[in-house]
Amino acid sequence: MANNKRLLLIRAILFMMVGGLSMVLMQASVKLLSDALHPFVITLFRAFLVFIIILPVLLWRGLGAVKTSSVKLQVIRGSVGGVCMLCMFTGFSLVSLPEATSLLFTVPIFATILSVIFLNERVGIKRWGAIFLGFSGILLIARPDISFNLGHLLLLSAAIAWSISIVIAKKLTEKDTIISITFWQAMGCVPLGLIASLFVWETPSFTQLLYLLGIAGLGTFGHALIYASLKLGKVSVLLPLDYIRIIWSTLLGFMLFASLPTFHLYAGTFLIISATAFISYREIQKNKEI
Repeated sequence: MANNKRLLLIRAILFMMVGGLSMVLMQASVKLLSDALHPFVITLFRAFLVFIIILPVLLWRGLGAVKTSSVKLQVIRGSVGGVCMLCMFTGFSLVSLPEATSLLFTVPIFATILSVIFLNERVGIKRWGAIFLGFSGILLIARPDISFNLGHLLLLSAAIAWSISIVIAKKLTEKDTIISITFWQAMGCVPLGLIASLFVWETPSFTQLLYLLGIAGLGTFGHALIYASLKLGKVSVLLPLDYIRIIWSTLLGFMLFASLPTFHLYAGTFLIISATAFISYREIQKNKEI
């Protein structure tokens, strides 16, 4: 029993980390493409193309593959997700990739608080300390002298919306499949994306459509792994592991946008890795004792 729990925990951790890498690749692609296409248009295609990606599953397993236990929760989550994606993609076009990733790392703080309130999860003082240690690392990377603009406000709004979406997803994973949650999340974003993009419409070229398909594929794969991770473990345990995304975003920021790392980045990354390693170690030790 204890060995099975440890294996499930390790799988959950791996799913969260690989899912995070996939999401950073998507975010970098969005930032690159936003120079040519408006973020609202990217949001619409990012959401709609999920249907194309999941279509083979629907043809194989039928509509039962996307059956949901709660239409109400899916509608709420889809609407919240739409707001999140519009804010997030627009924010990516306005600030650097590492900076955007850092601001989005406020999600674990919001989500942990929400999971305690709505999911009755218990979080010990040591785990709270590790979460805030990781958050301190993020602040060190972002720098306290940062001047907030519209991009920063949009990304913080996206972080709050995403934390709500994550908590709802955790509730849905109790009965719904990963395919169902991924599908309805994307379909819920389509109406808001369509309305917003009508005001700034640009028809994508064939090459841009291929980029958009890649963005949708990376996002779908990343979300599916994150949802699978949440199905196996607690929100408050797994989301802090997402801090490791800062490493991926820093590397991509350097390679694609010539964003050079600083001392603050190294120091902040050290705090983040220390926090995530401690959280994983504590949870594995707890399972060994069961």
